[in-house]
Amino acid sequence: MPTTTFFNLPPPKREKLLNAAIAEFARRPYGEVSINRIIQGAEIPRGSFYQYFADKTDLFQYVLRGYDKLLEAAIMKSLDACGGRPLEIPLALYDLVLDYVRENWAQFELFMGVLQKNMGMDAGQLLSLPEIVLKVIERADWRGLEHLEGDERLAVMDLLFSAAGQALMHVFCKKLSAEESRRRLAIKTAVIHRGAKYEEEPSC
Repeated sequence: MPTTTFFNLPPPKREKLLNAAIAEFARRPYGEVSINRIIQGAEIPRGSFYQYFADKTDLFQYVLRGYDKLLEAAIMKSLDACGGRPLEIPLALYDLVLDYVRENWAQFELFMGVLQKNMGMDAGQLLSLPEIVLKVIERADWRGLEHLEGDERLAVMDLLFSAAGQALMHVFCKKLSAEESRRRLAIKTAVIHRGAKYEEEPSC
């Protein structure tokens, strides 16, 4: 975590340092990232950097936590938008994220760069989606799906978020139009919905 000194910086100076760091992490794999290039971009002395962060890893983790917060906020907003019903999250999340990306394309390109340059790293080191999913499970309204237990609820949420993520990536990578990708996501969600609702007939 950053030091108190970092948080005491004027907001423009903090933002300039983070922007320089994100730009560097988006251009090169973590192992090739240079603190020198970051401090040059931020226009700060090298000694100042170590007053703010312990090392490059500390800075990288802080940058990722910022993306975590954005992702969690988007997911929770989507959950609220669909009345807490978990099976409706994919389409709500798809619409919300697509609108956000269209309005903030430059920032999103940098985020994609960070992920692409670090594909070889353990996904758990990049974004803490599993932790966010657990929060959603706790907060969601499971009425009508009471027969689903802990691991089953987790499996359903994994399927739903995977479907939403794939649909968004199809648009971002220009493999499908936004309309077609959403249509296919609606079909996938409906299939998952039917499977989640299914209960075995009692045997005679």
